[in-house]
Amino acid sequence: MSDTFVNRRSLIAGAGAAAALAACSSTTSEPGQMPSASGPVKLSGSINVWGGVPPENGPKELCDAFMAANTGTTVTYTRFVNDEQGNLKLDTSLQGGTDIDVFTTYSMALLAKRIGAGLGMDLTQRIASVPELAAYKADANPIQNYVAGGKVYGVPAQTSPTVVLANLDMLKAAGITPPTKWTFDEYREVARKLSQPGKVSGSFNAPFAARTILGPDAWYAKDGKSSNFTDPAFRKELDLQVGMQGEQSAMDMKTILAEKLQVYTQGPFLQGRVGMINTQLFLVRYISDLKQFPHTFKTIALPQPGVSASDDGWNVGAVGDILSINSKTQNPELSWALIVFWMKNAAKYMTKGGRLPSLPGSETPDSLLSQLLGADMQNIYDVASFKNVLFERKNKIIVDTKFAAAAEITTLNTQLTQEVLLGSRTPDSWAPEMKKQADAAISKAG
Repeated sequence: MSDTFVNRRSLIAGAGAAAALAACSSTTSEPGQMPSASGPVKLSGSINVWGGVPPENGPKELCDAFMAANTGTTVTYTRFVNDEQGNLKLDTSLQGGTDIDVFTTYSMALLAKRIGAGLGMDLTQRIASVPELAAYKADANPIQNYVAGGKVYGVPAQTSPTVVLANLDMLKAAGITPPTKWTFDEYREVARKLSQPGKVSGSFNAPFAARTILGPDAWYAKDGKSSNFTDPAFRKELDLQVGMQGEQSAMDMKTILAEKLQVYTQGPFLQGRVGMINTQLFLVRYISDLKQFPHTFKTIALPQPGVSASDDGWNVGAVGDILSINSKTQNPELSWALIVFWMKNAAKYMTKGGRLPSLPGSETPDSLLSQLLGADMQNIYDVASFKNVLFERKNKIIVDTKFAAAAEITTLNTQLTQEVLLGSRTPDSWAPEMKKQADAAISKAG
């Protein structure tokens, strides 16, 4: 197991590393070329890239910049929705021979499934050859990437903590001082105070207690050969979900599924139907879009609830946006050159879409915040709170290392939890059934 610490110090250290690489790489290849065993390779041809971020939120501008720097190349970006149906579409397209060269995966569990199906190219040597990607090598310590059989198959372009985004106006109206540190139970109490039965739920969702308590590889026993769902931390999380739904301090599952809010989580928050939401930073691209999502309240960023007053626990955020090359690509050199360009320039182009870059380059916390929150940030956000939560705190982000049957377990977890929240399964039956089916899936996966 391993972890990632994200704070101002690590951000600035990353900037220094990127600057050092830029100084070195300028002597080894010309624009539009990349090193190879036989010398610089002239990039040419066309590639297709699939990702879940809307093109107008960074990918189009990034791809345009790459083509401008590499004349004679064409990059076509296609967006898929990062939900169950969208990922199924990507998997089906990859397996069916659709012309896809580079694809993005938004969880390591899904990447494990794709690599297991032979859909991704081995990038071990390529990653090892780029100094600024050293953190994502197969033998990096701590591990920051998905490793299978001593090989790596992608590079995570985003490293971002989970945060609580809250309606500051609602907090003020309820007489609540925004917490700088809180526990699961304190989060629930704030949600109760924000709730207006039949009108407003204090929170969209309950805190992610189990992984916050247990950290990396929470689903698995230490040897990875069976599951860990009988650990009390999972019951703690389920009790929070059931209890908050029952008292209407969290939105009920029936409404979430009926309105497909598990995908469109921004709706209830921006409509004022919930006061808080545990989420990642992609939500800011909707908050900043006042034309499509008009609202007058300010959004404040609060830390993820912790285990106790003295223990923040693990942050369940993302080391994600994993860029991989299709094992069937006809243009691996151009595909890899785009991935390296993407990693080095994500801070400039992708931050505005709610993606905090793994490699910040020369960007500072203030410049990243300006891109993340937009030109009107002082009117839409409590900017100081975002700076504190994202850059001034030590967020210990989970990086899992065990993935046996992870995709199947993800589906199972969602299904059984929904059954409990819909009333068709008792909370007491959740853990035994979850362990039974997860153990069988792990055993089958070998």
